[in-house]
Parts: sequence; structure tokens; C-alpha cells
Amino acid sequence: MSTDTRRLDDWRKYLSEFIGTFTIVFFAAGSWVASAMTDGSLGTIGPGIISGLGIMIVIYAFGHISGAHVNPALSIAAALIGHHPWRLVPGYVIAQMGGSALAGMCLLWALGLHADMGANQPNIALGITPLSALLIETFMAFLLMWVVAGVGLDKRAHGPFAGVAVGAVVGVEVMLMAPIAGAAMNPARAFGPHLARGSFDYYWIYIAGPLIGMALGAYVYRFTHALGNRPV
Repeated sequence: MSTDTRRLDDWRKYLSEFIGTFTIVFFAAGSWVASAMTDGSLGTIGPGIISGLGIMIVIYAFGHISGAHVNPALSIAAALIGHHPWRLVPGYVIAQMGGSALAGMCLLWALGLHADMGANQPNIALGITPLSALLIETFMAFLLMWVVAGVGLDKRAHGPFAGVAVGAVVGVEVMLMAPIAGAAMNPARAFGPHLARGSFDYYWIYIAGPLIGMALGAYVYRFTHALGNRPV
């Protein structure tokens, strides 16, 4: 592949990640905003379903182009175990964070400031401390990465159903833990809404948790799936 062709291919990946992350954040955060504007019409189940379906959509739309990471922690974890080139990581992260920022600001412009713009936060009123939220976020990111690697990165898996499995994990995690601990599993998912609400209180949880959890999930996948040092 020539240098120009590879550069063009890289930009296709970056644009796909930008659009995909915009879509995920717009739907996921937007579901909480819309629910708040309509007297809680979506409850906690609706945002979980919307988040899971959103992930499925982007996986099937361009997973074959960029991998549909839409998550800086996932891109880094995949690179750590040899499933993603390190040279692409900076561009992926910039595209993902940029897509999230645009989604957050579009929601603010279109719908106004409601429900903290769907920003992921620990439920302090229920006694959930930042440390508790960090531990929950780390575990959920670990599980998500372990599933992503097992069904999406591993060529031995039944690929056509990867999007369903990943979407199901995201949906269940959001339904179960979003009202409790935020359930971002993704620094980009949390970034745009926090930017739009004008405060980054507790945002560190949704950077540290996904980075630690997904790195652990990636390495545990290599052990449980008997890969040793071989990328598959």
C-alpha cells in the first residue's frame, strides 16, 4: 500500500470513529435528556436499550472500516494486546473525543440544559462514593472489553453476532448501573455531556475506570482464550 493510500485509509478510519462516537453520545446522553424533558418517560430501561442499540448500529455500519471502537480506552487496550496499531491511537482518540464534544454541544443547543446533559455521575444522594463508582466503572469496563475481545477481536469467534453481544452488554450495564454509578465504560461517552453541562466534576472516574478496566479485560482475554503472546 502506498503512503498516500494508507494516509487516505487512516482518515477514513478517523472520520468513521468521529461520526460513530457522535452517534453514540448523541443517542446515549440524549436519551436521559429527552426522558427528563418528558417526565421520565423512558425510565432507566429506555436509555439502556437506546445505548445498546446505538452500539450495535455503529458496529454493523463501519466495524469493518475502523473497528467501531468509539472509545479511547478500547483503542488503547486493543493496541496493548496487538490488535490495533499504536500509530493510529492518537488519531482515534482525537476523533472520538471530538465526536463526543460535538454531540454534547448539539444536544445543549437543540434541547437545552436538562438532566445534566446526560453526564455520567455517581449517585451521591444514594450514598455512592466516587471510589465506589470507580470500582463499579472499572469492573463494567473490564467485562465489556473481555466480551469485545472475545466476540470481536478473536477471529475464532462467530463474527456476525459480535454487534449483538457487545450491544447487549452495554445495554445491560447501562440499565443496571447508570442510575447508580454513571455507567460510561468510555471516556468519550462521558466527555461531551460534561463539556456541555460546563462542569467536569467526577469526570476523572470515567477516565480512570475505563482505562484500567479495559486494559485488564484485554489481558485477561488473552489468558482465558489461551492466546499467550499471539495476536488472533
